[in-house]
Amino acid sequence: MKKLLCILLLSLFFTGLKAQEAIYSGSDDKLTYKVTVEKYADEVNDRFNEYYALEITNTSDEQLTFTPVFNFRINQGAIKNTASRDQDQSITLAPGQTLKGDYKELRKLVLFKQFLVGKSGKKASETMQTLESISINY
Repeated sequence: MKKLLCILLLSLFFTGLKAQEAIYSGSDDKLTYKVTVEKYADEVNDRFNEYYALEITNTSDEQLTFTPVFNFRINQGAIKNTASRDQDQSITLAPGQTLKGDYKELRKLVLFKQFLVGKSGKKASETMQTLESISINY
């Protein structure tokens, strides 16, 4: 029984670690980046979702200003990107600086993925976006 419990706990632990693995990564001579899938919970409004979080590091010796562009497919199959967002999407990083997208704090580095089932047993919507690639515009 103890072995079974230990195996169960270890499998849950390693499953949790896998959830934070990069699903997409890349680099050029100035930046390295990776994308992970994160979860967001708004229990008051019964809204639960997953989102893609971009973590990006300036590997150059100079300050960089750039715009990350998420290229993605919506559940109807059309390919879209975030280049047409209304607000300024540019990011400035000092040499060696790293930023990671956050659903509440740093939305420039975030792309919605999908709603999850809430406490009510329902999803807020069946909308889903699948990340295809990341482009960096300097």
